Amino acid sequence: MIFNVDTAAVDASALAEAGLGVEMGAGTAGVAPALTATVPPALDADSLAFAAALNSSGVAYTAVSAEHVAQRAAYSGAQALASTVTQVNEAIGAAANAIA
Repeated sequence: MIFNVDTAAVDASALAEAGLGVEMGAGTAGVAPALTATVPPALDADSLAFAAALNSSGVAYTAVSAEHVAQRAAYSGAQALASTVTQVNEAIGAAANAIA
């Protein structure tokens, strides 16, 4: 069976995923205060409840975004590992062919 992997392309994809994760994490961190620190427009019960609901939604969004960033980092790491394993396998195969 022939297994051909362009490790440079896989490495580039891993780097792109890592970059996107960093960008997304920075963006989420930048807007987190606005999403989680909503001030009620008035001191009545409805305004307080609405502000609490907005803050709760902001916290949930921030948590989901952080999970997404972590998944991108894991995917990037898996791609980098796959590329490295392929390169090592190719080197082992080349060494075995040179000996034979």
